[in-house]
Amino acid sequence: MSRRAQDNLVAAVLLALFAGVIWLCQDFGPRARMIPLPLAIFGLILTAIQIVWQNVGSTDELRMDMIEVPAPDSAGAQSGPVAATRPAAQRGASWREEARALGIVAVLLALVLLLGPILAVFLFTRHYSLRAGVIYTAVFTAATYLLFFVALEIQPYHGILAPLFAQ
Repeated sequence: MSRRAQDNLVAAVLLALFAGVIWLCQDFGPRARMIPLPLAIFGLILTAIQIVWQNVGSTDELRMDMIEVPAPDSAGAQSGPVAATRPAAQRGASWREEARALGIVAVLLALVLLLGPILAVFLFTRHYSLRAGVIYTAVFTAATYLLFFVALEIQPYHGILAPLFAQ
């Protein structure tokens, strides 16, 4: 089976999956279909675009000459300044970098749980300037407010510590 046929088979499975979600959503109530129906329609559109792109467009730019590309093992065997200046993505992540990334995610989740998403995002933009942090938080707040509280009519979550601030 050719690569293009494999890609088309995967895309056809995705089309069937999204079509099935759309069909199943017809039995849902109006509020229950607010999330899965738009996502399935969006996925269906993107998958259709993908099928057209991979069958009509040229795939010459996707071909790679494996003789020209160095093997991963040969990159480590290089000597001199080239081996010392390899980017971090090529040498693999250390356990400290992974632990730091997981710690950042854990801190953000804890802040969302304790203070709510709006304050957590504002506190998490500390590595930006104050102006950039305020802009990012304002955009996030407006998008969250319009999507969840206005369009979907969901009650906002203020965090576990909200009763302490209300008094």
